[in-house]
Amino acid sequence: MKKQLAAIACLGIGLAAAAGAHAESVCETASTHLLDALDKGDYAGATSDFNDIMKARQLPEKFGQLWPEMLQRFGERGPRDAAIVTPAGDRTLVLTTLHYGPNLIDAKVTCDAQGKVAGFFIQPHH
Repeated sequence: MKKQLAAIACLGIGLAAAAGAHAESVCETASTHLLDALDKGDYAGATSDFNDIMKARQLPEKFGQLWPEMLQRFGERGPRDAAIVTPAGDRTLVLTTLHYGPNLIDAKVTCDAQGKVAGFFIQPHH
């Protein structure tokens, strides 16, 4: 009987953990991929989830110029806060607070209905 109760308790804990687990959205995955690639200096990889309009803006070259300047200005990369995902009509917004040196920076990634990155913005943390 004790073994059965222990097994039921373990099953209940496992189900509760699974229910509380965070299911990452397509846009959140794209945002994480973008930020990871930028941190690695893989500027072409950072744009792999961009929609056609964003890809047409020649962003890998711009990232290659701007991202190292940001690191120099704000400091070394630290942790990221948990992403906040907000549906906005047929788009999704992912806000991730980044820690660089003593500074906090908000990265905003907007995805279109197909889950492709349609906007990317960096600004001081609010």
